[in-house]
Amino acid sequence: MTDFNKQIPIALNMKKEIYLTTILITFLFNNMLAQNECSVLLPAISGNYAGECKHGLADGTGNATGEDFYKGDFVKGLPEGKGIYIWKNGATYDGEWKKGMRDGYGIYSYKFQDGDSILEGEWKNDKYIGRKALAPYVIEYRNGIGRVSCFRTGDRPYVKYVFTRAGVSDLMLQGSSGIETMIDSFTGFEQVTFPFKGILRFYAPNAWMTAMLKCELRLTINKPGAWIVTIFY
Repeated sequence: MTDFNKQIPIALNMKKEIYLTTILITFLFNNMLAQNECSVLLPAISGNYAGECKHGLADGTGNATGEDFYKGDFVKGLPEGKGIYIWKNGATYDGEWKKGMRDGYGIYSYKFQDGDSILEGEWKNDKYIGRKALAPYVIEYRNGIGRVSCFRTGDRPYVKYVFTRAGVSDLMLQGSSGIETMIDSFTGFEQVTFPFKGILRFYAPNAWMTAMLKCELRLTINKPGAWIVTIFY
C-alpha cells in the first residue's frame, strides 16, 4: 500500500512534464510557421519567398519566386526600391520599383525578332517614358563668382569665357577636350567634344577694388555647339 501511494506522485509528475513539453513543442512549431508565413502580394512571384518580413508581408530585401523571379527590395509585400525582375519568357528589368511597378530609372532587356532589345531610361507606373533628358549645361560649383550665364550661339564646337570686369590675374583653365586658346579676342577651348567639363581658377578685384577675390568655376556643357560663358564677379 505504501509503495503504491509513492508511485502516484511520480506518475503525475511524468504526465505534467510530458504535457509541458508538448505545449512547448507546439508553441515553437507554431512560432516557426508564423515566421515562415510571409506573403508577397504580386501574384506572379508569390509562390515562395525568402528574406526579411514585417507583419506577415515581405519587407526589406529578399527573393520571390513564382511564374517569374524577383530579387531586391520589398515594402509591404510589393517590390519597392531597387531590384531585378526576370519574367518566365527571359525578359529582365534591373532598376527602381514603386508599389510593385517599374518606377524610376531602369534597364529592360527582352528578345525581339531573334535579337536582344534594350529600353534604358525612366519608367512611371510600369510604363517606359523615355530617356531622362540632360540639361544643356550644369553649373557644378562656383566660388567668389556672383552668377554665370551660358548662351549657345551656333553649331561650331567651342566654349568661350567672357569676364565682365577687367583685372583678372593668374587665370588657369582646364577642359575635358578641345584646344586651349588664350588670345585677346578668345579665351577658352576650340574644337571641343561634348559633353565638355571645364574648370576655371583666377584672381580678380572685388567691386570696390579693396580686395582680391579667389574665384573658381566648374561646369559641364552637354549640348554640342558654340557656347559663350559669361562670368559675373
